[in-house]
Amino acid sequence: MARRVFLHCGTAKSGTTYLQDLWWRHRDALRDRGLLLPGEALRDHFHAAALVKGMDVIVDDLDPADRDVWRRLVAETRAWDGDVLISHEHFSDSTADAAAAALADLAAAADEVHLVVTVRDLGRVLPSAWQQRVKQGARQPYRKFLATVRRGDDDQKFWRYQDVVGILDRWAADLPGERVHLVVVPPPGADRDELWLRTASVLGVDVGGLDTDPRLPNDSLSIVEAELLRRVNTVIPRERRSVALTRLTKGAFARDLLAGSAPKEPFVLPAKHAGWVRERSEEMVAALREGQYDVVGELTDLLPADPRSGRTPDQASDGELLAVATTVVARMIEQEP
Repeated sequence: MARRVFLHCGTAKSGTTYLQDLWWRHRDALRDRGLLLPGEALRDHFHAAALVKGMDVIVDDLDPADRDVWRRLVAETRAWDGDVLISHEHFSDSTADAAAAALADLAAAADEVHLVVTVRDLGRVLPSAWQQRVKQGARQPYRKFLATVRRGDDDQKFWRYQDVVGILDRWAADLPGERVHLVVVPPPGADRDELWLRTASVLGVDVGGLDTDPRLPNDSLSIVEAELLRRVNTVIPRERRSVALTRLTKGAFARDLLAGSAPKEPFVLPAKHAGWVRERSEEMVAALREGQYDVVGELTDLLPADPRSGRTPDQASDGELLAVATTVVARMIEQEP
């Protein structure tokens, strides 16, 4: 039986890709130091989260072995006598009943169950979340996305992954506060590996000597690149949008062809939206202070910075979009044998 099991359930766009890349890259070293990542790859944790939350679009395509992955992760946890880490941001979008059932499974496999939630300020999350949605096929312009989030429309999809208080209500209701760990993403300008070190302190694992250079490329898009991809999405019939197409768009197209075809510009939060984002952030920080959770970092870092000057994607000119499209086509031609 494991000593402790840590379930890291997000939030999305809070450095999860960076952390998961390092955890799986150093899986053998971490195991030698007492921390087990059960399963064979991050894919197993993704499938486990899909099963726990009932993500039909993924579950329906799983083969019989993958449909058993959550049970296998729990069994590996029970067979390990040290600490265990299971991580995927899709866990955050689980119902209260699904979360309770998952925690009950883990409680039967470990002496202690801990919840880890990484949190980033909304001022940085919102532009990042819009860009991620565009990579997944979204057609909604940036400013309309912000207005939708503000109203809570779109079936609350954004808030299901970003309402930290709501996530804790579902996942941490029956856990002691000291076993609920909020890891605050450091503000801009902090050392690159600070988030890695903060999570390591929660997990109680020695990460000294482990390489922290990102292995996965930083495939964030410029405002012109992201706007071009959004417009491409508008001409792809919805019935042709599939999981396979989304993977192709996020991977080979966005990462290998589109990224780097236009100068980088910071994504800005329009002044029109700064007020409600600040208010929502202040409410979140106040609620988290009352929760008596284990906070690593400063909750004040969850308050957004003052609005910066700059453009938004809808301000990209037709000439800029044409230049990026031309570069992308040229890269496609160059890749042909």
